[in-house]
Amino acid sequence: MSSLVRALLVMCVIPGCEGSSADHADTSDPLDPAGKGSHIVVTGSHAGDVAPTITGGGYITVENNGGHVAATVTGTGKEDIVNNGAAVAVTLTGKGYLNIVNNGQVLTATNTGNGEMSIDSTATGAVTVTNTGNGRVTVTATGAAAITVTHTGDDDIVYP
Repeated sequence: MSSLVRALLVMCVIPGCEGSSADHADTSDPLDPAGKGSHIVVTGSHAGDVAPTITGGGYITVENNGGHVAATVTGTGKEDIVNNGAAVAVTLTGKGYLNIVNNGQVLTATNTGNGEMSIDSTATGAVTVTNTGNGRVTVTATGAAAITVTHTGDDDIVYP
């Protein structure tokens, strides 16, 4: 038996043996793919102007180079926020996911379902997005007028 075959048998077949696959089981958290281990990660030139709050096992990641960011997760969901604009207020309840990129004015997002929300804003008017369902909500906000998107249900929507 070649040394390569012997090494593969030791690594893959013999449980409890040093170097076996059992020693290297994937225990990564799907909500923490970077393996940072922290449930709150805040960066950016205005990192000090971020108020993250987690109740439950959720995750908040914020890069703030703009106005104040208030990020709240109640449950096991995840928020990824990049703010280069005005103030942002984000609330997630449940196990949903929010991805926000704000290069515009004031943005408010609330997700009380288990769905996913993706918001990309360069709008100079205020943007408010609310999802109380389990569907996927995708919003690209532009222009000067205030934008309000409210979604209830399990279907997916795209605005505009």
